[in-house]
Amino acid sequence: MKENVSKVNCWDCVHFAISWDQSRRYQCNKLGFKSRNLPSIEVYQADGRQCMSFVRKEAGSKKK
Repeated sequence: MKENVSKVNCWDCVHFAISWDQSRRYQCNKLGFKSRNLPSIEVYQADGRQCMSFVRKEAGSKKK
């Protein structure tokens, strides 16, 4: 039986950022790493579970 879990999307997470590093564009400020793939993909491949550090951005909020 499949769990009804919504997929983690880094683009909707408060910890997600774009890095200046051309070879590792995506970064997770919470877990402290950069990668070529979205951090949630790296976490899933390493752990087999969705990212436990995901925190959804509030609607309409932008980082200043």
